[in-house]
Amino acid sequence: MDAPESIGIVGTGLVGAALAGLVTRRLPGTRIRAVEPQGTHRAAVAARMPGIEWAHCATELASCDLVLLACPPGAVVPLAREILDAGAARVVDTASVKGRICAELADAPRFVGGHPLAGGNRIGPFTAEPDALVAARFVLTPHPGNTEADLEPVEAILARLGFSVVRVDPEAHDAILARTSHLPHLVAYGFAGLLSEMDEGELGLFASRSTRQIAGFASANGRMWSEILEQNGPSVSAALDDLILELMTLRNAFAGAGTERLRDRLSVAARAAQTLNGSPQDE
Repeated sequence: MDAPESIGIVGTGLVGAALAGLVTRRLPGTRIRAVEPQGTHRAAVAARMPGIEWAHCATELASCDLVLLACPPGAVVPLAREILDAGAARVVDTASVKGRICAELADAPRFVGGHPLAGGNRIGPFTAEPDALVAARFVLTPHPGNTEADLEPVEAILARLGFSVVRVDPEAHDAILARTSHLPHLVAYGFAGLLSEMDEGELGLFASRSTRQIAGFASANGRMWSEILEQNGPSVSAALDDLILELMTLRNAFAGAGTERLRDRLSVAARAAQTLNGSPQDE
């Protein structure tokens, strides 16, 4: 497939700005048109990528070959509708929750649900790096209205950008991400909320690196995370219930069920962490 003539990006925060940088690097002949309501974000991105063309509204991107929506989940459906109704562009979103979005856009074959697995808890374009997306997985979550003719051009463009593209059912995506992404952030918010009840002086004096790292995932982007947790409520609730049971198992173990039981559970958890992150010998 030839390189696309133009790619549109709505939202140039952390993910959107990194995507713009990746397009600039991998597809230097492709025009990038972007929409960003925040002047500070536009200025930061323009300073790094002066070739970006700025549009006033999303409908102006409808003539692009592909439009990437890097916006909060609640904005995806109305923005996608506007762009799809205004032209022939294919539209892919980047939200980390997919079930509700894909269900509401199941009558739109040119919309494909998507999620690059390379976000984070920072916000804004100021720390966005294209390298964070290099060789990342880009999950596509086809809905019943999509055909192979709708999916293959999108996959081809994403592959040219360096992504490893996988397909997953939207509901399965949400159930998996509830455990691997949404639950960790919910736990961080809960932990940070617990810390907020402490004396600030004592907290500053005694907070360990682990304290700061875990609380650090309670990001300033409360709007986005409130929308994610609300849209994926059933799956996150199920994951949270399982975590509570695991924590109660650990509590019972160190509260009197026996040292051997506690060591067994901690060993199981440690093996899972080592499998995920690599053993110390691999570092």
